[in-house]
Amino acid sequence: MAEALYENSSVLLTEDELATLETLGQTLHREAGHVFISEGEETDFALLIRKGHVKIVVGQPPRIVAIRHAGEMVGEMAAIRRMPRSASVVALDEVEVLHLPAGAWLNFLYEHPRAMHAQLASQLERVEQATRKIAESELAIEQRLAKSLIELADSGIGTPSPTGVGLRFSQQDLANLTGASLDSVKKIVRNFKTAGLLGTGRQTLLLRDPVKLREIADGHRTAAS
Repeated sequence: MAEALYENSSVLLTEDELATLETLGQTLHREAGHVFISEGEETDFALLIRKGHVKIVVGQPPRIVAIRHAGEMVGEMAAIRRMPRSASVVALDEVEVLHLPAGAWLNFLYEHPRAMHAQLASQLERVEQATRKIAESELAIEQRLAKSLIELADSGIGTPSPTGVGLRFSQQDLANLTGASLDSVKKIVRNFKTAGLLGTGRQTLLLRDPVKLREIADGHRTAAS
């Protein structure tokens, strides 16, 4: 019986596929700040994130362009294409990954057409996300910044507390994520703080009122309203 193809509502990897991968890879545990992959290096492995979050970083000075979480693959295309890494992958918190040698990963995909279809669909979705971000660059900086904050909180990377949701990101990180200048971000952050929506610390942010920030992200209000 032919293997069912991937559908948009399906998981990227089924339980049976994950069980097979477990026999092919090695489990690694790393602390926040660990560099799994460096931009430009020639390495030949893919990583399946099991726990925690990693940031995708490009350029000098480094710019965060994406956050990946449990269940997602990173480095999978370079392992297939055998090209230098296009970005760095750095642990944001305590991370557990399954390290898969390129040969084993590629053979697995050939032997599991559904999984290969899923990975191709995932890559196309990431391209579409990048395209949407370019389109969203036309939004007001305040709305873009609120949108980035809510996306980070929704990703599960934040730390809930009685006073809000904490994020270990600097204002420079926000500037990189939104494509805005640091001066512009600082101005909006001050407005958010004045309105009681956001708190700041050393390399940290506290979302004090995610509900109102979400309304700003959706274009239904401003910080001053």
